[in-house]
Amino acid sequence: MNAQLEKHYREVVLPYQELRDQLLAELADEDLGFHPGGRNLTLGGWCVRLGETQKAYAESFRTFEARFAFSVPAAERAADVAALVAWFKELDAEFFAALGAISDEDAGSRMIDRGGGFKVPVFIHLDIYREALLIFCGKVSVYLGVMGRELPGKWNKWIWV
Repeated sequence: MNAQLEKHYREVVLPYQELRDQLLAELADEDLGFHPGGRNLTLGGWCVRLGETQKAYAESFRTFEARFAFSVPAAERAADVAALVAWFKELDAEFFAALGAISDEDAGSRMIDRGGGFKVPVFIHLDIYREALLIFCGKVSVYLGVMGRELPGKWNKWIWV
């Protein structure tokens, strides 16, 4: 793996993936079914959506083309904390492997096509993924507040809402 890309991942992205893990460590299966009303997803649905997003980013680091196609979250996965934890472990390994396959030359020069003529360098694309994690954390923070739950782990220091 490109040394700068690995450093950027470990310092800038990994802490936000760890926030996701802190959340899952605090949730019970019943929590995943929480629905605030309207056209929103359940809390478990948002967890699945984050996993689909991570999978799309991993694929984009392999192909240099970002394609996002979201499905209705699988009810089984969206309702089972242990299944989500196991899935995210697989997704994290897949994501890190995809980053690891990027050569030094590609890390410094290739663009990732996000569609519609929007192309960004690899490092910026990784930053945009981090922003997806932040958006997830912001949404979940609201859900937790409505549920009367405290923010887990380091969320009070990292995610302020």
